[in-house]
Amino acid sequence: MVANIINNSYQFSSDMEDIRITDVHEKLTLKMTVNGQEALSEVYYPDGGGTVTICDPGDIINEYFVRPELSGGEDWIAPPPMTVQLFLSDSETTADYTWYVLYSRYRISFEPLTGFIFYSRYKIKYIRQNTVDYLSFFVSDQTKVYLDIIYLEAGSSVKKTVELQLPETNRMMAYNISPVKVGKLANVKADNILSYDARITDGTLTDLVRFVIDRRNHREMHQFLYYNVFGLPESISFSGLVQYSPALEGDIADMVKRKRRLNPFFNDLRTVNTGYLDENKYKALIDMLTSPVQRWYDTPSLPMEIIITDIDFTHTKMGNQRVNVNLTFCPASRKHQVFDRYSFSGGIFDYTFDRTFE
Repeated sequence: MVANIINNSYQFSSDMEDIRITDVHEKLTLKMTVNGQEALSEVYYPDGGGTVTICDPGDIINEYFVRPELSGGEDWIAPPPMTVQLFLSDSETTADYTWYVLYSRYRISFEPLTGFIFYSRYKIKYIRQNTVDYLSFFVSDQTKVYLDIIYLEAGSSVKKTVELQLPETNRMMAYNISPVKVGKLANVKADNILSYDARITDGTLTDLVRFVIDRRNHREMHQFLYYNVFGLPESISFSGLVQYSPALEGDIADMVKRKRRLNPFFNDLRTVNTGYLDENKYKALIDMLTSPVQRWYDTPSLPMEIIITDIDFTHTKMGNQRVNVNLTFCPASRKHQVFDRYSFSGGIFDYTFDRTFE
């Protein structure tokens, strides 16, 4: 009895092929555990060729992935891979397999342990000084990540290189490299940073992502947090305008010759235009739309979880022309409204005057 599994190997969950157990005698007892939790326990009878096939094991395993919080405050997040064990027995033999699975929503074009690359859609990413940004990669025992920071000092641009301190090996990691965090790492004032390059290497340069501080005066800027393809936090920002279209919801019923609205709810719908997107940011936007959770980071306290209710991605692809699209969202919770008696900041004129001089 043999399964098409390589013991102690690393795999992305969406790249997992169907598990095929061959040379099965009479019946097969199968048990699968993920991080010690029983995910599957069944008895199978083989086909005419003595084979049992378990379809889409990656979908089963993904259900046991524990997503990190989308708060935006952590310095780094490094969940370990999921440990999957398979125990097999038939009337003649027993076998067991162990392998390590990394979460992924899509198929991945490379192996987890090969190459030293960033798991990012971007080569160059324009960010604001007050945003939060995560960069994902796989940590092996040879992985080293550096930040080459360009900043102003006494009117001149200066370069400073710092090495990121990485956690335990053989796991995925998302590192918070927002300007504020980078400034603390390099002991540089965040307001003076012009750009920084993130480099990942095993001794020779393998991959690089450049972050450029965007100081343009956008009329609006909105940031969202989401889970990227690998289940790790990532952010995306849009510079387009927002259209507000609130709706009053709740069923209306006739009760004793009077109409009543049952469970009235003020649905705060908003449609944001993304601004112009290049090809890489367009793909990142699709990752955001397919994320199981999205949070709106513009809110002053904790990021607010939202639901995307509609999209308008109608566009014509013409050469290298950039496009802009719209997405409509609303708060996920019906209890997002807050009553704050002391939110009024006051002013020097009373309510009879306008706010010209405020």
